Amino acid sequence: MYIESIKIQNLKRLRDFELKFTSNDGAPRMWSVLIGENGTGKSSILQAIALAAAGKLLVNGLAGNSVAHLADRRQTDDMKITACFSVPEIDSPVASVAPKRRAKSAPPPAVGRRLTSEVTLRPAQSTLRANSKFEDESLRVEDEDPLDEARAKEQTGWFVVGYGVNRTLPSSNSSAELVRPTVNRMRSLFEPTQQLISTDFITAFENAQVTRKYSSILQSVLIDTDILPKDISALELRGRSGITLASDLVESARFSQTMGDSTVKVPAIALAHGYQSTIAWIADLVGHIVWEAQKPQGSTKAIDCKTFQGLVLIDEIDLYLHPIWQAKLIPALRKNFPRVQFIATTHSPVVLATLVPDEVVRLQVDAGTGSVRRVAPHEDSGEWGSVRSEADLDAQPDPRSMTGTEMYQEYFGVERLTLNEQGEDIRDYTAIATNPYRNDYQEQRLQELTARLKKAHVGDLVAPVERSTRTVER
Repeated sequence: MYIESIKIQNLKRLRDFELKFTSNDGAPRMWSVLIGENGTGKSSILQAIALAAAGKLLVNGLAGNSVAHLADRRQTDDMKITACFSVPEIDSPVASVAPKRRAKSAPPPAVGRRLTSEVTLRPAQSTLRANSKFEDESLRVEDEDPLDEARAKEQTGWFVVGYGVNRTLPSSNSSAELVRPTVNRMRSLFEPTQQLISTDFITAFENAQVTRKYSSILQSVLIDTDILPKDISALELRGRSGITLASDLVESARFSQTMGDSTVKVPAIALAHGYQSTIAWIADLVGHIVWEAQKPQGSTKAIDCKTFQGLVLIDEIDLYLHPIWQAKLIPALRKNFPRVQFIATTHSPVVLATLVPDEVVRLQVDAGTGSVRRVAPHEDSGEWGSVRSEADLDAQPDPRSMTGTEMYQEYFGVERLTLNEQGEDIRDYTAIATNPYRNDYQEQRLQELTARLKKAHVGDLVAPVERSTRTVER
């Protein structure tokens, strides 16, 4: 299941907002990353997509108490989400295998049946209403909601998973039970306390072959790429046979880590928090893919992350990761999940540097209306403003070739050369203060800078050197 477009009306600051998730050729774009200041609706867009993908009987359970905070408080009109999805022709997450001569690259994503899903919240009400229909009238069945039917039957091929900012490894008292997984796997976008199944999938699979397949894929994704540091060389997952006590679950996922001349087994929960967070959601994603893929076929042969199709929504994809590992994350995900569509949010320029221009969606609050808009450089002037046409989107700079300073200026609106707000004043102050031959104008400038920095509570500055008279040799 892929998303092709969404229109959001009167959801928080998203008053009348539209966004496409397709490339110029009409095919679903596999990566879209939302950037913008806090409060520009990035997380709300992820939630809107999840609600549109839930189905009418399960949408209120997914939204939970957050439904009370969805509507734009400036409006008295309905809140409405309209999304267009593409569903594979066959209800299977596994598409046909590419010809042997193209075996090294994944086949392009298939565009199947188009489905429109609508979610509405009326003023002063607390219940969401939803419905869906196929775009092709010949596929419609009277009184049948196709999305709701798919969710009720837990059909494959309609895969959507969502990750909020609270992504932790399972604790010793967690449960690997899957109840309504097709919708509950999006719940962490709405419930910060929602626990991921993550590495506990190793205890959920009844089939030993499937368990080994899950462990093998996870090893490939986490270890055989650059997501984790080179000193972590192997992953050990213990399934049901290796778990005898509840406390064993805490160490059921262990990594071999090199420390000097020694290699030791380290439980995942003992790794740095940034690695834990990344392992948690990737292990969860792989688990859901394996769970989904093995259902209709009943064989591990059909389980292949490189041909699996689906939609992943992830808030703050770079969460807790050092910039070195931020730069490696998306390339590794592209390699391992080439036909999975990712829609993510970030505040990281390092993450942006791994994207092509049309994968970046910059959001901004319009000063005049207070509503969120998408911005891009205007085709003629190059100044950032509301998107008027596709030509503006084509004018976006390429983040892959930009310096850090250019990135901050173009995509994050930081116009100064230094990241510190007083950084340029500190540079000027230091240059003048350490110059013993400063003239009267520079001395006056030094006093102005001293006063300004003092007002900003900036301390620990170099003491000005004593002025000297420059002697010119003849």
